[in-house]
Amino acid sequence: MDLDPDRAAVDDAASNASAPEEGATREESRPETMANPNAQPLPPPLIPQPAPVAPQVVEVVRRERPPVDKIQKQGAEEFRASKDNDPERAEFWLENTISVFDELSYTPDECMMCVVSLLRGSTYQWWNTLLFVVPREGVNWEFFQEEFQKKYISQRFIDQKRKEFLELK
Repeated sequence: MDLDPDRAAVDDAASNASAPEEGATREESRPETMANPNAQPLPPPLIPQPAPVAPQVVEVVRRERPPVDKIQKQGAEEFRASKDNDPERAEFWLENTISVFDELSYTPDECMMCVVSLLRGSTYQWWNTLLFVVPREGVNWEFFQEEFQKKYISQRFIDQKRKEFLELK
């Protein structure tokens, strides 16, 4: 037990001090410190340090954003439908895009994420509209390719190309 009379007076003053009002600041809630110059000041409040982010979490965030710069450096281009919907241009775009994804060894999920980032204008609107009518579990890379071909590369064009290929000598 502390027998110092000055310290006992400080302790009595502290025990008789009223509790701080709700919402009062730290300085307002310490009348004994302001009144007694011998009183020890309270340490500053601890500022919680942010927990370090695990590298796994950072990697997950990176994978959710399509690497547009990377695929464009490899030759992938944006696709914007034109008024005449040139099927040859659409076919070239799809084949080129598939080639880039193959070169980068992308999974079907990565292909799906990246291909949508390349759609522009009415093509992007077409895709978003399609997503509203198709169950989410049915949407995958193969589904995209089939629907894109149906919309932008007519069956007649495909048949014509097949015929030309078969007639090559």
